[in-house]
Amino acid sequence: MKSSDIDQDLFTDSYCKVCSAQLISESQRVAHYESRKHASKVRLYYMLHPRDGGCPAKRLRSENGNDADVVDKNKCCTLCNMSFTSAVVADSHYQGKIHAKRLKLLLGEKTPLKTTGLRRNYRCTTCSVSLNSIEQYHAHLKGSKHQTNLKNK
Repeated sequence: MKSSDIDQDLFTDSYCKVCSAQLISESQRVAHYESRKHASKVRLYYMLHPRDGGCPAKRLRSENGNDADVVDKNKCCTLCNMSFTSAVVADSHYQGKIHAKRLKLLLGEKTPLKTTGLRRNYRCTTCSVSLNSIEQYHAHLKGSKHQTNLKNK
């Protein structure tokens, strides 16, 4: 990747603005900048913020090498830079979380914060276990181990 004024603002020795990563040591900096996760985020960043000021979602080239005016959405997704083998695979991609996330980033929409008070961790103090969902918690309460621990206490 060529070094420019924009790149120097995004990637410093102590902070990566694209990934929001604080880089404390030389080894951490090297490991971060060489990681696949960083490279993926940089590609997405430049797709959404092109240097030439053009359209954020770059168009893919057609088979003959010319820029295509219309890209068949069942063959490729220009936003995610993916190609598909069938319409079913394309539909699955368009309904997926990754495409939806990139589309929201492209449109500048903020992801709504969960203010419903949903918990991510459910704890049974009787059995000293943590569970990830309310369904798991209810299943645990009905389970034989929990029932045995209740009787023993």
